[in-house]
Amino acid sequence: MTKFSAKAHTRTDYNYSNFHKSLLHENNSEDYALRHIYSLENTKHLLEKWGWTPDQIKAGIDHATIDIYEKIVYLHIPNFIIKRGSRLRIRGISRFISKADYVQILIDRAWAKADPYKLQPGSDWNELIAMGNTGDFYELNLTLHEITCTCHAYSGLKKAFEQDATAIKHLIANPITQGQIPDKHIFAVWKYLGAECQRHYEYQFMERRDRFLEEKQRTEWSFDEEEKEELEIEF
Repeated sequence: MTKFSAKAHTRTDYNYSNFHKSLLHENNSEDYALRHIYSLENTKHLLEKWGWTPDQIKAGIDHATIDIYEKIVYLHIPNFIIKRGSRLRIRGISRFISKADYVQILIDRAWAKADPYKLQPGSDWNELIAMGNTGDFYELNLTLHEITCTCHAYSGLKKAFEQDATAIKHLIANPITQGQIPDKHIFAVWKYLGAECQRHYEYQFMERRDRFLEEKQRTEWSFDEEEKEELEIEF
C-alpha cells in the first residue's frame, strides 16, 4: 500500500495535479519536496504571516489541501468542518500561492533557528562543527559559492529542491540565498562570520581564506629563517 508523509497532501477524494503526483513515492522518505518545502508547518507560518490567529490555524490546518503544480501551489481550507457530529464554521481559504512564498518561509525559519554559538572550529580553516539539539555533531564545509552540512535536514532540503525546478529557481533568484540551501546550520555560519546574505558570505570567506594563507606564509617564512640560522650555527 502506498504510504504518504503529509496527510494534507493526500486527500483520497481529490484529483491531484500530475506534477504533485510525481512528488509522491511509495517510500515516504523520498517525498522530499512535500516534507521540506510544502509542509504543514511551513503552511502554518504562511497563514500566520497573513494575519491568521493561532486558534484559526489550529482549527483549519488539519483540514488543508496543499496541491503542488509545476509553477504554483494551491491551498484550500474549507469554511465548514464536521467535528463530533456537528457542523462548525472556521476560517477558510482558497488561493494560489507563489512557490517563492514557501521558499521565503524556509529562509525565514532557518534564519530564526540559526545559532552561531553552537559552532566550533573544525580541523581546517574552511571547516566548522555544529552541535545538534540531540548532542550530535555535524561537519560544515565552507567553499566560496556554498556551504555544505552533513546533517539530515541539509541533505533533505537539497533533494527537495532537486525535485522542483521552479523552487530552485526561486532559491537562486532570492537576494538573500542566491541558491544556498537554507539550513539553520548554514545560516549559523553566516552569523558566525558576520554575514547576512550569500554575497556577504562570499566576501567573508575570501577574507578568512586570505588571512589563513597570510598566516601560513608567515609561519613557513619564520620556520625557514629558523632552519637557516640553525644551519649557519652548525657550520
